[in-house]
Parts: sequence; C-alpha cells; structure tokens
Amino acid sequence: MEVEWSRLKAHQIRELAEQQTVVILPIAAIEQHGPHLPVMVDSRLVAEVGRLSAIESSKSGQPTLVLPTIWHGLSEHHMEFGGTVTLDTTTFHMVIRGVIESVSRNGFTKFLILNGHGGNISASEIIAQDITLELGLPIVAATYWLEAEERFSKILTAQHNVLHACEAETSMMMSLEPELVDTADLASCKGSSDLSFIKAGRSAYRWRSLSHVTSNGVIGDPTYASKEKGNELLKAASLSVSELIINPDTFDFQQDLRTNAETK
Repeated sequence: MEVEWSRLKAHQIRELAEQQTVVILPIAAIEQHGPHLPVMVDSRLVAEVGRLSAIESSKSGQPTLVLPTIWHGLSEHHMEFGGTVTLDTTTFHMVIRGVIESVSRNGFTKFLILNGHGGNISASEIIAQDITLELGLPIVAATYWLEAEERFSKILTAQHNVLHACEAETSMMMSLEPELVDTADLASCKGSSDLSFIKAGRSAYRWRSLSHVTSNGVIGDPTYASKEKGNELLKAASLSVSELIINPDTFDFQQDLRTNAETK
C-alpha cells in the first residue's frame, strides 16, 4: 500500500482524488536537539508518524496520502544554539497555503496539517482556520503528540509527553535513526523540564530563547530513552492520528463553511 504522494505517479494521484482521500501535510523544523541528536528530529519523526497514520487510515477504509514534509518551521527560540533554520510567520503561512491550494487543484478536498514541532502549534491552528475560510475546504490542524497524549503518558517514564530532545524524541530516533543518536554520554544531556519560562502573569505568553531554561538545548531527560519505547511511541502516535482521520466528525464542517460564505 503506497501512501506517500512523492512515490506515486500522476495518474495514481488523480485516481485517489476521486475517492475522498484525506491528504496529510506534515510540518516540522530543522533545529538543534542537544548534543546527542541531529537537527532533523522533528522533520524525521513527523514524516514517519504521517506515513504510518496514512497506512492505518487507509487500512480502515479511509484513503489517505501523506505529502513530503515542510521541514522549515518557526524556530527562532532555538537560534542561539546554532544548527537551526527558521522562517518568519508570514512566510510559513504562505508556504503552507501554497501547498494546500495547489493540492486542492488536483481535486483533493480534505487536509490534515500534521505538526511535529512545538513552536508551530499556535501558528498551525491559525493557519488552518485562515486557509479554511479562504479556500472553503475542511482543513484540520493537529500536533501528533497532543493527539496521542493519553497513550504517550502510559509509555514514558520520566515525563508525561514530548518535551525537547527528551526521553520521547530520543526513543523515537533510536527506533528510526539509531546511528544518528549519540548514546556515549546521555547523562550529560539532561535538561530542565520546566517550561514556565515562556509564561508571564497567570496566563500570558512571552517569547524567550530556550537558553533561559537550558544550557545544552535539552528539555527533559534522555537517559530514560530506549528503542523499544520509540517503537511503542510511534505506534501510539499513528493510531491516535489515524483515529482522528477516520472519525466522520473530523472533516464534517461543510455547513459552517456554507454559512460563513452566505454571511459575507
């Protein structure tokens, strides 16, 4: 079962457009992930979660394709550590819009923006809203570890969910790219798990560099990581995202779109 857009031929994609196929657009980042992980982590993980989710959804009877990952995201807070590529919000928005608009011209009408980077969460939700209203198409934004939070919490030992270069991300990279994980001295790669540095007052948000909370670029403790946990986490993520895709309510907001169009 081939679910990757880039591996299909044009006539196969045209056929899938006629089958109410859901299109996953993974978005991520290229950014530092501490001294033990490569900068590809977010992009590599969300690409795999997208691929596995598309397979699971297609097996359940909902045809699903996954596009190549948009690897550049909003990573300004990592720039101080080096190795990071970042976009501004306007450019990020326009890249996602351009991809979705062009894919819609192929006949596809249902899109899932699947996010794999914490710095993209708020922006991806707003972008999904704006493109939905602009193009009149059902577009859903999801961050894979938030969809899988309950499952992830039962697998992880020292944390509840994904942090950064942590037990979770290190485990998944051990599963997918073990040769790129430096396990020689994971004990020195520990970092704080306190994310309150971005908060002000009771609920206010403020931008701050990650260096306010970590000196090595790590949030969490990768010493608890293992390949076995990584396998479980990837499976849990793909099951959670596929459940979102096959749920008939997920893309059922055509009435809202018609109402919005009529009020303009």
